[in-house]
Amino acid sequence: MPKHRSFKLEKFIKSADDALLREYFRKWDVSVPGGLVFDSGEGFDRFWDGIEDDRRSEIDDQMHCINDIADRTRDYVQYAVEEFGITTVEDESSETTALRVFLHSTEAFDLAYDRYLYVIYSDKLKHTRFIRGTANFEDTVFGNLESDIKAYFLENGKSDQCRIRKYEDNDKFFTLVARGDFMKAFNTFQDGDIKVRTFRPAEEDILVFDKRNQILSIKVGGKGRGDKEKQRYLEMFSKRVMGIDTLDDSVFDNRIVSLDPIKNRTFSYNGNEHIESVKLVRADSKQRATRVTVSGGDVGSVFESYGLGRDTTEMVSVKLRFLVRREDRKSKAFTVEIRPPETTRIKERNEKMIIEDYLHENGVLLFRRTS
Repeated sequence: MPKHRSFKLEKFIKSADDALLREYFRKWDVSVPGGLVFDSGEGFDRFWDGIEDDRRSEIDDQMHCINDIADRTRDYVQYAVEEFGITTVEDESSETTALRVFLHSTEAFDLAYDRYLYVIYSDKLKHTRFIRGTANFEDTVFGNLESDIKAYFLENGKSDQCRIRKYEDNDKFFTLVARGDFMKAFNTFQDGDIKVRTFRPAEEDILVFDKRNQILSIKVGGKGRGDKEKQRYLEMFSKRVMGIDTLDDSVFDNRIVSLDPIKNRTFSYNGNEHIESVKLVRADSKQRATRVTVSGGDVGSVFESYGLGRDTTEMVSVKLRFLVRREDRKSKAFTVEIRPPETTRIKERNEKMIIEDYLHENGVLLFRRTS
């Protein structure tokens, strides 16, 4: 494989339709030789190397993104196809379909891309449940929330550019915020001299409101300021959408998960028709001033032997390994981290709802989340 061609680019070029690839490069004002076959080894390499460096880097990043959406969220790509009436060909590759969506319009691609972000960040969301207030998602209300968010990032030196999108999907309301972060600088060589170049990183934040359970889930981009900006999102959302001006303990109940069933030995490890078995593979606990971590082997029996299920034990977090049944195939293992009061680390996969249903039935997940 040529050193300048990444695996993902190679895969995307090989799988996508040639005619659509030509149309894609035309959007970048890149001239494509008439006889070029994209997956043609040296012919494509010469074409690719002929694109100026900065533009080639941007194209490479964008193609990676389209490829990732095709790989990870084909259902959402198909959703965008149906919503925008995009014509496809039977049995075409997922890369080709994702490229059609991209070429159709920014709105169509955003629809698929924003849901892709929700999937890849689903295990990084922080959850808060409202026990007061009534959600109002009228356009004027969202307009006020949008103005608050833009003003916040402008006032805090994070750019005057802030792009906000909203969607409703069954019982969920999505808000996606693409915005700038603090300026960064780096040194480059220009004409033999070292020059300082500055750039403003782009970050993507996600707010997802589960209307049925009144749970707001937030993912904040960037490093080092997530807790502060999560709190600001919570304050702005509470004021504009929930109609609550002052936040106190009477507004929220952050208990989304509980480890009491594991501590009290009422949790079932036997599985059901969808889950072959469940195993406790790690447990972190506190007993008085002592922190105890047990991992590997039969963690449950170790806890029993050392009396770690007494009332004085505080369960801090656990990891459970689920063996999920698959038709005509060997069961597949999924490890889930649970850390009260509000975190369950379950990546957005087909098995997510199966595992969450099991946790809910066993009293660990206090509210069954919507899909």
